Amino acid sequence: MRRVVRFWKGLDVLLLRFCRERGLAFNRVVNLAVQSFLGGCDVERLRLEAELDVLLREESRLRKVSGVMLRSGAYLPSYVVKVLRKPGGLSEVQRRGELPLEALADKREVQVFLKIARKREMVAKRICEIEEQLLADVEPFKVPGDDCRVKKGEGGEKRDE
Repeated sequence: MRRVVRFWKGLDVLLLRFCRERGLAFNRVVNLAVQSFLGGCDVERLRLEAELDVLLREESRLRKVSGVMLRSGAYLPSYVVKVLRKPGGLSEVQRRGELPLEALADKREVQVFLKIARKREMVAKRICEIEEQLLADVEPFKVPGDDCRVKKGEGGEKRDE
């Protein structure tokens, strides 16, 4: 298997010098270093982090698709009505009390949007499960009680103007 490896700035120079000074093959040093790293790390944690990266990319893509659909579909009719309405008057969509999805004429677009929303929900739940496992040893953040909050009228001094 052949892959391109990008090293951090300056690391490749140090690694090449190390190999040259010790008379070692570059690939051997890299392979031994990776093997040593994997032997000493939690492989399950790496798997979870890799899955999390994939899920975050998928959720981002789904968010972009749904955003495009909303801009060009569900919100477009109400936006056009809003822009073209007389100043001070309610738009037709607002008068009828329609929700953006109900404003769509194309039922296929509604179905696709609802499927994307469902998939995003599934991805979000899996992300939560993974983060729960990755953060198992971290204590939850403690929210200070009401007695720690600054009440209205208390706090910093006003500047004299």
